[in-house]
Amino acid sequence: MENKKTVFEEKRSKRTFADWSNLKPPFPKEVFMDVTSYCNYECIFCSNKKLSDKCHLDKELAFRIIDECSENGTEDMAMYATGEPFMRNDLHEFVAYAKSKNIKYVFLGTNGSLATAQRAKAVLDAGLDSIKFSINAGTRESYHKVHGRDDFEKVIENVKWIHNYRKESGLKFGMYVSMVPTHLTEGEIPVLEKVIGPYVDLINNRGCSNQGGNMYENNFNAKVDKDNLLGSLTTEKHCGKCPDLFQRTVVTPQGYLSACVVDYRNYLCVADLHEVTIKEAWHDDVYVDLRRKHVEGKLSRLMCNNCLNNVNEQAEPLVEKYSLSYKNEKK
Repeated sequence: MENKKTVFEEKRSKRTFADWSNLKPPFPKEVFMDVTSYCNYECIFCSNKKLSDKCHLDKELAFRIIDECSENGTEDMAMYATGEPFMRNDLHEFVAYAKSKNIKYVFLGTNGSLATAQRAKAVLDAGLDSIKFSINAGTRESYHKVHGRDDFEKVIENVKWIHNYRKESGLKFGMYVSMVPTHLTEGEIPVLEKVIGPYVDLINNRGCSNQGGNMYENNFNAKVDKDNLLGSLTTEKHCGKCPDLFQRTVVTPQGYLSACVVDYRNYLCVADLHEVTIKEAWHDDVYVDLRRKHVEGKLSRLMCNNCLNNVNEQAEPLVEKYSLSYKNEKK
């Protein structure tokens, strides 16, 4: 495949091994700005479909947080986490503002169905550094089963358009695809590579996780690797601890600071960013205590325990008032 040395590799900050000894680590180089929890898909391996209380992140608050991140040395910023970012018509404004504040690497992940020529162009022109498409099947039939939408051809056409626009415009941004294999798509990664390979820089077999402890059901949808945290943190053996707590953080659509990029229920939220700065929240006592519990291996009743140990035990939120219920569930 062309362009083996990707924009991603050249510009995104290199992840380092976590310093477990420092419970108040330096402000993170990487921040996820979850601009929305709305999604137009219901993927079989994803917790989003369980949520009943969905919202968009307030733009004014987001811009203030971007200012603070820039002042504190953040280099990489994602404009997504638990939802589909193209559900926002103003997505390009978030990208443009982050780039105007000298955030070096701004990226997002998308199912691609809403990344039409008009909407994608605005986001790319705003300065996006990479876009990753979540395409979790290699055929139209299996795509429909996995994603809950018959959009396979639409997504492929959107990817092709963005590929062609990159050539025509001369813009420098990475194009990636991730695939979460399930029992519905066995053997389909090579099939997907034939369909989409010529148009992207890299296809990543992401592996199926239990989504931060939220989707134990995935053990029945696919094989969950016990060392596969969130489908991505496989380069460092976690040894019962999550490196994310020391290296990156997440702004939720409600405006809270969370320790986890897939904290669908806000069980790992530590502070309300309407009330404190993001740096204050990063060193909040609740965050520090959570890091300590990881270091000491005291994860009982935490969602982290379900994630790290791939179990389905009762978990409790760090701060009850921030937590969300799933559909048809009493809080």
